[in-house]
Amino acid sequence: MPFVKEGNETHPDVFSLYKEINDELQIGKIPNILKTTSIDPQIAKWFWDGVKIILLRESSIPRILKESIAVVVSNANSCKYCTQAHGMLLQLMGFTDQQIIDLKNNFKSFSDKEKAALNYALKINDSANKTTSDDHKILKDFGYDDKQIVEITSVVAAFNWANIIADALGTEMES
Repeated sequence: MPFVKEGNETHPDVFSLYKEINDELQIGKIPNILKTTSIDPQIAKWFWDGVKIILLRESSIPRILKESIAVVVSNANSCKYCTQAHGMLLQLMGFTDQQIIDLKNNFKSFSDKEKAALNYALKINDSANKTTSDDHKILKDFGYDDKQIVEITSVVAAFNWANIIADALGTEMES
């Protein structure tokens, strides 16, 4: 059980949100992290909208890279829920156990371009205030453009928020 009450599924706003999540994800259940915030349907809806915009939409950053960033950031922040949940998603997307382990270590099995994004994610997660134009130059040298850098940065920021929500509210892994 989370540390807070979940929203009442019969409340019209919660019911509507859960229906939208079910229709979009088609996994037959609502992720616990979204349930944890549902006591306040407006916050849960804002969270879900962020997931759709930052993580789920088609963009110039592949979904698998976004999920990899989610695991790297969540692992660095010691968020067990998000590390496990997004690691499982990566496995469903074809990642091996070794690739998941590698995301928690040195990125050895990833391309140099992917390593650049993952290292940038770790740096800004740890100390965004120390980001320099040189950090962006490295990404640009690997072919990332400004829009992609904004997107990578947004994934890192979103997972800082999600990690805090999951940990501070006691979100448990789905059974």
